[in-house]
Amino acid sequence: MTSFVTPTSFARMYPVPDQCGLIKQSAEDFYVREVAIEDLSGSGEHVYLKVRKRHANTHWVARQIADFCSVRQMDVGYAGRKDRHAVTEQWFSCYLPKEDPSWDDLVIEGVELLAVARHSHKLRRGDLQGNQFDIRITGLQSCDRELMEIRINEIKLYGFPNYFGKQRFGRDNLTQAEEFLASGKRTVAGRDMLISAARSYLFNQYLGNCIEAEDIPEFGPLYGRSRDPQPGEHLLSTREVAWVKGLRRLKVKAGQRRMVVKPESFDWCFEKADLHLSFTLLAGGYATSLLRELINYQDASLGAQSE
Repeated sequence: MTSFVTPTSFARMYPVPDQCGLIKQSAEDFYVREVAIEDLSGSGEHVYLKVRKRHANTHWVARQIADFCSVRQMDVGYAGRKDRHAVTEQWFSCYLPKEDPSWDDLVIEGVELLAVARHSHKLRRGDLQGNQFDIRITGLQSCDRELMEIRINEIKLYGFPNYFGKQRFGRDNLTQAEEFLASGKRTVAGRDMLISAARSYLFNQYLGNCIEAEDIPEFGPLYGRSRDPQPGEHLLSTREVAWVKGLRRLKVKAGQRRMVVKPESFDWCFEKADLHLSFTLLAGGYATSLLRELINYQDASLGAQSE
C-alpha cells in the first residue's frame, strides 16, 4: 500500500528556515487557553467546568468527568481536543438537570478545576472562538535574531498555510479511514474521527499543491456531497477519488476551509537561547503549522523532528 505524505512534508509558504530548536521540553512550554465563543448564562441544565490540564488527553478527561457525575459519556461535551503534551485551559459541559455533585471531590490526575457555571445547552465541537498560545522554543543555537524577526513579521503580515496538524491523524487514523471508506460500512468505531482524518488529509494535499503552483485561493475544499465538482477534484489520484466517493456515500456534507490564516495578537521576545511566542488562532488553526514556517523544530515530547 502506498504510504501517506506526512503532515510535515507538505510545501511551505516561505523558504525552509535554517534555525533549529526544541518545543515541549516541558508541558509548560506549550500553554493553550480556549477563547470562548459566548458568555455563560448562569442557569440551565448543563454545568460548565473550566479546567487546567497537564499531560492529560481531552477525551480521557471527559470520560473521567462522566464517571464522576454518573452520566453517559455522550452527556459530556467539549469544544475541541487539546494537545496532551501541554498545559491547556478549556471548558467541558455536563448534562446535570438536577443537583450538582460536590465538585470539591472531583479528583482527576493532572487536572485542576478552575471554575463552575451553568448554561442552557451542551458544549459542542467547534463552539469556541479560538485558542490563545504561549509557546517557548528552546535550544536556539547561533540564532540570527534579525532573520527570525523578519520571518515572524512576514507571518504576522501575510499569514501561514492553514494545514491540519499531525495531531489530526494519530498513529494510523489514515489507514483506518481508508479501510472504512472502502468497506461499504456506514458506521464503525471512531467513525467521525476517521472521516475527519480523511478530509483533513485531502485538504492538506490540495493546499500543498496550490502553494507549489504559487496560486493560493482564499478557501480550499473539505470533500463531501456537492452538487458541483469541488476544487482540485481533477488532480486527485485514483486512491483519493475512492476516498471522496466513500465520503459522499456516507453523505458527508461538503465544506470549505480558509487556506491561509493570520495569527492575532502576535508577540515575541528572545531570552538567551529561548524564543517566547504569544498569539491567538481562530478555531481549527494549528500552532505547529505556524511554527514549521518559522523554524525547523524538534518535538521533545515525541522525539520526532518536524522534517
